[in-house]
Amino acid sequence: MTPRPDHARTAAGAEPLAAETAAALAPMRDRINAIDREIVSLLNERALLALEIGKVKQATGRRTVRDAAREAEVIERVTSASAGLFPEPELVALYRKLIASMRRVQHAQKRGAAGGAPAVPDGPPQR
Repeated sequence: MTPRPDHARTAAGAEPLAAETAAALAPMRDRINAIDREIVSLLNERALLALEIGKVKQATGRRTVRDAAREAEVIERVTSASAGLFPEPELVALYRKLIASMRRVQHAQKRGAAGGAPAVPDGPPQR
């Protein structure tokens, strides 16, 4: 079976895209792919910053990773910044998941630092 390009793939049992539809969608899907790469890069940059924040928390004697007030502030800021195209409940859920992931990064760092493992990679992510 010959693999088809990403823009022509369909879900199991779905009708394949007509060539003209696939051609019309290709530039938009290419742009989505580029945006996805940028999102992943920004998520990695955010995780590095979370690690740096974790280091500061440890160095200043903070015992807990979670900062509920800061988390609420982040949720408020992103919902206020939304243009309304992305449904707010899903945006909030996405950010709650993102924040929880960043807490896990800091918890892993805290455990690693206790065991003597290096906690933060050197330097910012390469783009």
